[in-house]
Formats: sequence, C-alpha cells, structure tokens
Amino acid sequence: MIKRMLFLVFFVYGLAFSQNPRQKIQDYLNVNKAKFNLSNSDISDWSINGEGNSKTTKIVNYYIKQSFQGIEIHNTVSNVWIKSNEVVNFQNAFISNISSKTNNVTPNLSVTEALNSAIVNLNAPTFQFEIIESLDNKEFTLTNGALLEDPIKAKLVFQPVNKNDNLRLAWEITFYTQDYKHLWNVRIDAMNGEILDQQDWVLSCNFGNADHKNHKHTNFFFSKRGFKEQQNLSMMFYQSGSYRVYPFEIESPNHGNRELIAIPHDLVASPFGWHDTDGIIGAEFTITRGNNVLAQEDANGNNGTGASPDGGAGLLFDYPYGGIGVAPTTYVDAATTNLYYMNNIMHDIWYKYGFDEANGNFQQNNYGRGGLQNDYVLADSQDGSGLNNANFGTPTDGGRPRMQMFLWDVSPPKFLITINFPSNIAGEYVAANNGFNPGNITIPPSPGITQDLVLFEDANGSGLSEACTIPLNGPSLAGKIVVINRGNCPFVEKVKNAQNAGAIAVIVLNNDVANPDQIITMAGADPTITIPAIFVSYNFGQALLDQMALGTVNLTIKDDVPFVNSDGDFDNGVIAHEYGHGISTRLTGGPNTNCLGNEEQMGEGWSDWFALMLQMKAGDNPNEKRGIGTFLVGQTIDGDGIRRYPYSVDMSINPFTFAATNTEVIPHGVGSIWATVLWDLAWAYVGKYGFDPDKYNGTGGNNKVMQLVLDGLKLQGCNPTFISGRDALIAADQATTGGEDYCMIWEVFARRGLGVNASSGDANSTTDQIQDFTIPAAGPNCTLSANYFNTNASIKIYPNPTKGLLNISLLSNYNRNVVIELYDLNGRKVYFESTSILDNKIVNISQLQKGIYLLRINGDNLSYSAKVILN
Repeated sequence: MIKRMLFLVFFVYGLAFSQNPRQKIQDYLNVNKAKFNLSNSDISDWSINGEGNSKTTKIVNYYIKQSFQGIEIHNTVSNVWIKSNEVVNFQNAFISNISSKTNNVTPNLSVTEALNSAIVNLNAPTFQFEIIESLDNKEFTLTNGALLEDPIKAKLVFQPVNKNDNLRLAWEITFYTQDYKHLWNVRIDAMNGEILDQQDWVLSCNFGNADHKNHKHTNFFFSKRGFKEQQNLSMMFYQSGSYRVYPFEIESPNHGNRELIAIPHDLVASPFGWHDTDGIIGAEFTITRGNNVLAQEDANGNNGTGASPDGGAGLLFDYPYGGIGVAPTTYVDAATTNLYYMNNIMHDIWYKYGFDEANGNFQQNNYGRGGLQNDYVLADSQDGSGLNNANFGTPTDGGRPRMQMFLWDVSPPKFLITINFPSNIAGEYVAANNGFNPGNITIPPSPGITQDLVLFEDANGSGLSEACTIPLNGPSLAGKIVVINRGNCPFVEKVKNAQNAGAIAVIVLNNDVANPDQIITMAGADPTITIPAIFVSYNFGQALLDQMALGTVNLTIKDDVPFVNSDGDFDNGVIAHEYGHGISTRLTGGPNTNCLGNEEQMGEGWSDWFALMLQMKAGDNPNEKRGIGTFLVGQTIDGDGIRRYPYSVDMSINPFTFAATNTEVIPHGVGSIWATVLWDLAWAYVGKYGFDPDKYNGTGGNNKVMQLVLDGLKLQGCNPTFISGRDALIAADQATTGGEDYCMIWEVFARRGLGVNASSGDANSTTDQIQDFTIPAAGPNCTLSANYFNTNASIKIYPNPTKGLLNISLLSNYNRNVVIELYDLNGRKVYFESTSILDNKIVNISQLQKGIYLLRINGDNLSYSAKVILN
C-alpha cells in the first residue's frame, strides 16, 4: 500500500509538469530561432536528454541536445524551463549553421578500434571487451573486462573543436579503468583515432595540509536523528538498524564522540529503511548494504568484493574504534559502518531538498518514483590504492558511482630538507610531500637525495621561474634539485617540465606573501612523474633564493618520519564533500550528462558547502573560522584546514573576492571561492530567518538556503560559471518567493565582487574574470545596505569617490579597537591599520593608484566592507 501511494503521488506530480513538452519546446524554438541566430535546420533535430523538477520553483527542466543527421552534437545541452505548461526560459547551447561545419557522417574506425585507441592514448591497463548491444550502429554497450556490472558505453557524436564550432565525427566512450581509479569520458576522432577531448569523471580531492593550532570549540550542539518525527513505526523498526557512529553534525573524532543511533533513516527518502532493495517490509541485507549504498573495505585496493560488517538479524552495527595511530585493521568494521551511515544521511537529507529519483539520485530501486535505478553508491573504506585522498566518480543516471576513502598521514611536521651548505643556514627544515595521485613518488629515507640547487628559468623570459614552459637553462637542470615558484599552471605541469630537463627532484616555493609560513600538499595527477617533488613556505623559499643568488646551496631530501594514520571514513565533512560531487554533477545539466568539465565550474565549492551546511549548529558564529579536513591533517578544530583560507564571513579571515579566481588553482582553489560566497549566503539567510536545527524538515534560514542552492543547480544549465550560478540562485528565489530575498542575495554576491557588472568571460578560462561590487537598484520590497553578518555598529565612509582622503565615522558608542584594510581588485592588501580612533578617522590613500578598492573594517562584533573609488 505504501509503495502504491508513493507511486501515485509522484505520478500525479510528474503528470502536471509534462503535458506535451516536446511540442511546447519546438513551438518556442520556431518562434525564437532568429533571436538565437538559428536556422530551421539547426532546430529540426534534437532530443530530450533528461529532465528534472522542483516542488518549490514549480519549474520542470528539460535538458535537450542538438543533433545533425541523427548524430548527437556533444556538449550542446540546452536547459529549457517549463512552468505552468509554458516555456519561461531557454538557455541556448545550440550551434548555428551546423550543416556547414562538418563533412563526415560515416566513421572510418569501428567502435572497437576507437576503444583500443582510447586505451592506448590514456595509458590505461588493457582488458578484454566485446560488443553486447548495438542501436542503429551508433550506440553500443560493451563488456568491461572484470567489471561485469559496469559496462562500457559508446556512441557516435560530433565534437566541436575550435572557436568556430567546426564539428568532427567522434566516438564518445565512457568506461571505468580496471582499478576504478578513473572513469574516463573521451571523444575519439572516428576518422583517425586521435583523442579530441577527455574528462575523468572520478573527482580526486587531494586535499592538502596546513599548520597546527590549539583552540576549544564552544556552543556545541547537534540534532540527533532517532525517533524524532516517527510514530507508529512498529513495522519499520524491524527493518531499521542501529549504528555506533559520529552523528552527522559531529564532523570528526576531534569534534565529539561516537553514539549508538537507532532508526536514523527518513521515512520519505528511504521509506523501507537503509537495508531494503525490493520495496517490501523487511531487510534484504544484514551487512552495510541497502538501497542507497554498499559500503565495504578495500584494503587491497582492487575494488573487489571486500568485507562488510554484519549487524545480524537485529541490524546492530556496534564496533570499537581505537583512534588515530591504531592499526586500521583493528577498527575496519567501525570505519565501514560510519561510511555507510554518512552516505545514507547524505542521501536522505538532500532528498528532502530535491535530490530525488526523478532528479537522478543514487538508488538501486527507485520505488516507481521516476529516474533510472541500479545506481546505488559503492563506498570503499580504507581503500588501499592511495593515501591522503578521497574521490567520487559519477556516471550518468543508472550508472553506479564509487566513493573511495583513504588513510591519511598525520605525522608531525616533516623535516624533509637538510641543508648541508652554506653553513650559515645549515640544518633541518619543514616541507610537505606532494599528493599527486597517480604520480606520488615516495621520498626515500636516509641517505635520501643530495645535490646542489638550480633555479628553473622560464623560456618565455618572464623571470618568474614558474616552470609553465620548457626551461631556458635546460642543460643546467640535469642531475640537479630544481627550484620552482608556485603560480599560473598546475603543479604536475611544473614538475614534469623539470623532470623532462633531467631534474632529479623538485622544490616548489609558496608565493603566498599573506601567509608566509604556510605549507600545503600539492594536488594533481600524472602517472609519468618519476621524481620526488616537495613544497616549502614563502619565508623559507625566499631564504633559499637569497642564498642561491650568493652561491652554491647543497641540500638533502629525505623522509625518516614514520607514517601515522587518520582515517577518512571518520571525517563526516569529507564524506559529505565527496557525496556532494555526485549531487552537483547529476543536477547540473540533468542526470544524463556530465556538465562540470569547464574550467570555471564550481564543483569543489558546492562540495565544501554541502559539508559545511551539515555542520552548522545553533550558537555558531558566522565570523569564526571553519576549516575543511582539520582532523585528517592533524589540526585542532579551529585549524585553517586544507584550503588557502578557512571559511568565514569575516573578510579579514577569508579575503577571497571574485578576482582571485584568475590566480587560484583549478579546481580546488577556484571552488573554494564559490564556497566562500555560498557560506556568506547561508549566514545571510540565517541572519534574516534564524537557524533551525532540523536539517530535514526545518523552516529556518539554513533550510531555505539549502533549498535555494539545489534549485539553483537545476536551473543554471551546462558548463556553469560564477555568474550563471549566481543568476540561477536569483531566478530560483524569484520562482519560489517572488524575489523576497533578491536584494539580500545581490548584496552577498556583490560583497565578494560578483556584482551587477562582474563578468566570467569564457566559461573554459579562469584568467579572464572581472569582478565588480555594484548592487542593483533596490526594488520596492527591499531595502539595501542591511547587514546580515551581525554588525552592530553604523559606519559612514565619505567622500566616496575620493581624491585621497577618506573619512570613516562610526557611532560614538563603539569604543573598541578595529582593523582597517584596503584590497585592490587582484585581492592584494595595499593598506593596513589597527586603531582605536573611531570617530571621524581620516585615512590617507593618495599614494595608491587610481582605481577601485575593497575596504574592510573588522572589530569585536563588527564586520564591514564597502567599495571605495580613488579618483
């Protein structure tokens, strides 16, 4: 009866939103083709690739793909919004004049020949395959070696190849490698076997490292899911489990204690419990397996059938955990249980905000609610294929995603460098090994690698020594330890350029002047890297450069520090982050495509934000630091975490503005800027509507922004940018509330440089963004300049624009110290002052260049920012 009622509800809901959508869309295209510079031929051949809906916006999204002569054109996913059975918006991705942009419609290579070419060009392990299904000789399903449940998908497509969108016939092939480390989606030229484009849908989050600090977190609170909201559950009780875990609002072992939690499943999201697969009362599995996830250990790293804890008939999963440094084999059942619990929590909570079956969520059985099924998460605990990492691979709807969690090295700071000469700086110094995966070369123990240092000289004559080109002084690098500056290209590219010139090791110097002692773990992946590469702080790097300018510097790189593990399976924030990749991937552009391959896409940002929102608690302060992954890298809970800046609405703690996307590394650095803005937005909503500890069904500002962000993901379309992401959130608010929060959203985004005149430029570039702090004119239902970040003092800045003298006036009853800072559009701090003179304070900035600056004033219970124009 329950199953029939659920089906009826979803059937009626879907019926109301899907009355002849194809004809509606075609009629719209016919009327508006000139507006989009499209011909009759351009709009005559297209298909609905997927759809999604939102109960709050009442918009159904139809994701349509353009074709030519029955062959799909890759990456032409247009997002069509239909509301009240009318097209209300069309996000055009069609290519115009397609008939003039291709000559070949018949491939020279068969699908098997193209697959062989892909395997060779990707350096993937070879395996046996054969065709098992074909559709019109254009779409194929092939076996995938030992991966019987993850077959290869292949189809003919046209691939746009240049700015003119010329089209080349290609085989699009999607397949897991046999070790599950990569989920490749590639386009192989169907005429000559060349790789035209490739994406790895396994998003690998080599997080990083940072400094250690001490602090005690206050105002701790969590809302435990137990018997809350659940009545008359006598039948449900017998298919529900009990799990000793870190409750989802406790981020890690450093943040609180484990508890035995009973019946944690949500009756709407998982109506038959976490161990059901057939939709009938009673669990099908007593291990950590069910409709939403299969969690198992993978210590040997082979992605086979690992061990899963068995809770028995009573589904009791209660196992000991000894803490950091204890042998992982002694607590594997506890780790797998926590991983299983947290995956199910992510499924159930975000289901309530719209990540459901019809919108491409992860379930074995969709209970007749729409979407494609048989795509529950495969979650591997203590994965033995790597360290200091976590990842999530997301196939299209109906394909099983895989989450891999790893052990982490939380040994004390490592003195990897010993300077032998000159004597005035001789001694041991801290450095961080890279986190390349693949490509992480173990640093040898004593005697290590000893050699002189040589600075990489860029062939382009920039003088920056960033190793983004071949070296000018190539012969000098052979057999030496090469020094490189951070910036402007991926770490693996720098190391590879030095390796190609004969370097035996690389030292990368941090360029972050604002954090002179910061050391991070370099991320990236290149299996052809064969030399060690380490990272050092700005201060130490400058000292090295000073000595190298005077003469020879000789040092030894060695690692004699033993490995001490922390376990990613107990970091609920990182698990939420990884699962979040699946949410943003399935919702952006629809569940049947993967639209987060462009350089400015914000996938890492959404994932950090998903983790932060589950950790938000009553009594939290928006100005406090929130680091990601502090447990895994051995920090206390107030540590900066693994991003360049911890998250905070206080811009003296996190100064990111949109301009920083031009220099931050892809994808984690760029993503963290997006998460910074979303975290500000969350606190703006909480400031306006309050906080509700019920993350499932609450009505607080936190619940409202969780709904808004998921609705925005559905509306923004394929290949999003910061600007299209912002606009989608504004549109979602308009569709849901009529624009009640229009001004608040704009203020939050403009504060970080995403104002009215901000520009993303090319979606496939992260070097052409232009920030702007302009807020649109206030509408009739809102008042600008409200402060949503707990600022209790009134501030006046005048004159603005200014010729050089800036008057700052605060209310006279504010008698505490403040910090005054000024930043240019590149995020550089150009003025700093700490003062207790608060009434009619005069700041002289006449020595600065004319332009636009960001002023920040911070003090106790005071956080203020404003745009300043210097004429």
